Amino acid sequence: MRIKEIEARVIRLEKRTPGFLPGPDRYTDEELDALIDWLRQPDPTTQSWAATLLRREGMIE
Repeated sequence: MRIKEIEARVIRLEKRTPGFLPGPDRYTDEELDALIDWLRQPDPTTQSWAATLLRREGMIE
């Protein structure tokens, strides 16, 4: 299977299942609550967790 074929399949799947597109709406309630708390008062001990969560949903690089 070529890259173009894979990309075309991914695009079709994303159109059929918009809920699976990256973004903050995919956070679980626990993740969202914890991230909001972290953004209000950043904690250096959980900084990598917050960055990973934001990266996962394409909000930062």
